[in-house]
Amino acid sequence: MSPSPSLAPETPKAVDYLADQLERGFYGGAWHGPALHEVLEDVDADTAHRRLLPTGKTLWEIVHHLAAWNGIAARRIRGETPEVTQEQDWPPVTDPSPAAWQAALAELEAQHRDLYRTVRGLDDARLDDAVPGSDPTVRGLLLGTLQHNSYHAGQIALLKKAGK
Repeated sequence: MSPSPSLAPETPKAVDYLADQLERGFYGGAWHGPALHEVLEDVDADTAHRRLLPTGKTLWEIVHHLAAWNGIAARRIRGETPEVTQEQDWPPVTDPSPAAWQAALAELEAQHRDLYRTVRGLDDARLDDAVPGSDPTVRGLLLGTLQHNSYHAGQIALLKKAGK
């Protein structure tokens, strides 16, 4: 005998799973290692601004880049078609002060929160909708964003170790 419909467990929605993965990758609990927020929590402005590899990016530049792309992903899911210039892709660091570093971290978190809220507002049926940009669907865009955030979290962790 199967349970009555009112007692049957609710099937988790795919958007809930994707939103959970965004949170784990940003705040913690991901299998890949330290989450983005965790790896950044003890970085100061001087460390963030230091170029550890002559042709590499600084931690600060990576933070700007991640904030930009989390914001672009949210906008694309909402149906916008933002053009992405080189300066938007890798926003420059124009003020290396501690206050500007804290503002950059706050912007990254704000863009993450906006993306998270955008994903939580979706129905599963929207995941296979076409989306402007490099990924053909909302699902592809979100999976790519998760991979992108994880890649750069690992990059930041390695750059931190190299700078000590």
